[in-house]
Amino acid sequence: MGVKEEIERRVAELLEPILEEEGLDLYDVEWSPAGRYSYLRIYIDKEGGVTIGDCERVSHQIGDLLDVEDLIKSRYFLEVSSPGLTRELKKPLHYQKSLGCLVKVVLKREGAVGRTLEGTLQEADDAGFSLLTREGEVRIEYREVARAQLEIEGV
Repeated sequence: MGVKEEIERRVAELLEPILEEEGLDLYDVEWSPAGRYSYLRIYIDKEGGVTIGDCERVSHQIGDLLDVEDLIKSRYFLEVSSPGLTRELKKPLHYQKSLGCLVKVVLKREGAVGRTLEGTLQEADDAGFSLLTREGEVRIEYREVARAQLEIEGV
């Protein structure tokens, strides 16, 4: 496991009790080291959506805890936010929680690099997912996805 993955894993562990107390779920943690402009992005979620107050409370609590833990040695910007309506789907759980939603997928599979599919997410498991497109149902393995995100219907 690399430094990036280790920081993301450890931050997720530190967040668990904070989010549980606040009634929130962790959607994702991203550590983007980039010299003097590094970012730690934390995406939180809850049924009905998160508020600015939710983000502020989590930001203060995790910021204080990270200062004490001294996990990240370099300077960084901390961002806590909702994953948004057009959230990126990165983990099998993200797909499983988005069944029935409209999804846009950019492929990286051989012979289809850059091809974009749009359809309704039908099912998802640990290996991949099924998407109902205009052309019919397509099975896609996660390893074949360059990027996937929710789309807003009717826009």
